[in-house]
Amino acid sequence: MATTEKYQQAGPKPHPTAVKQEMVYVWPYLVSIEAIQATVLTFALSLMSFFVNAPLLGLANPEHTPNPSKAPWYFLNMQELLLHMHPALAGVIAPGAVLTLLAMIPYYDRDRRGTGIWFSTRRGLPITVFAAIYTAVWEIGLILIDFYLRPTRDLKGIHQYFTTILHFPPWFGQVLLPTFLMIFIPWSLVGILRRRYPSLNTREVMIALYSFFVASFIVLTVTGTAFRGHSMDLVWPWQLKVPE
Repeated sequence: MATTEKYQQAGPKPHPTAVKQEMVYVWPYLVSIEAIQATVLTFALSLMSFFVNAPLLGLANPEHTPNPSKAPWYFLNMQELLLHMHPALAGVIAPGAVLTLLAMIPYYDRDRRGTGIWFSTRRGLPITVFAAIYTAVWEIGLILIDFYLRPTRDLKGIHQYFTTILHFPPWFGQVLLPTFLMIFIPWSLVGILRRRYPSLNTREVMIALYSFFVASFIVLTVTGTAFRGHSMDLVWPWQLKVPE
């Protein structure tokens, strides 16, 4: 008996900082919330269908491409990029680099503290808000510059300006300049945050870069959805017309 008590006393003890966690079951807690959300969404879409007209166009004609011809909403961000840079860079290299960098986050940020917690640190929310606004201002400004800084109405894009007016080689405006901007904006964002928060840690850098990605996705998608009209010109949402 004494031997058993001695063995039990020598066994592993719980960590003093360990916190007892309560289990939350999928049923009924999670399922009920999802069911309510699905019901509300279905009702909202049904109600929207009564007030918003969504006319079907004619049969598809391979000899006639609608103007504008837009990709599905989840690809509109890449279609927006196609207006500003080389197709290989916008459609293959940039998305592939983004997906690779996102997959590398768990290997770069190995700190398990705060896993699964939104914003993770007390500076996480201010960093997210600043990163989103900083990114949106940059990208909206670049879209406007790229649209209005062009030689003629037919020659669109800042790369046409560099090629036609300044006589730069085509790869400068289509490849080099966009690549520089895609690297400079997140790099400058982290630099500003390091000046603002000298003790910025790896987790907070990841929060800033991920916020940059999400804000870029939203800005490009909204621009392609609501602000691109005939011939992919910039228009106000209420000026959008049915594709011709």
